[in-house]
Amino acid sequence: MKDITISGKRVIRELITLLVCFVIGTLVNLLAIIIYKSNFGELFSSLHYVLVFSLVIYMLWCFIRLIVSALKYMVLLILLY
Repeated sequence: MKDITISGKRVIRELITLLVCFVIGTLVNLLAIIIYKSNFGELFSSLHYVLVFSLVIYMLWCFIRLIVSALKYMVLLILLY
């Protein structure tokens, strides 16, 4: 069986993408706190919701990348055929 090797550069890129998703989730949480005039302590008490939201955003991003890759592959097959 062939081993799969993931480069360090790819791992760092994915971690940065996950960090960006976490920042987006935190900003959405901060915006909700400001809009609903809530206590800023909720920024830390709802951290687990932000983590789940970040993972959902990351999975959506992965799904979009998968769709784009599939479309590129199909176009390449059509052009080569």
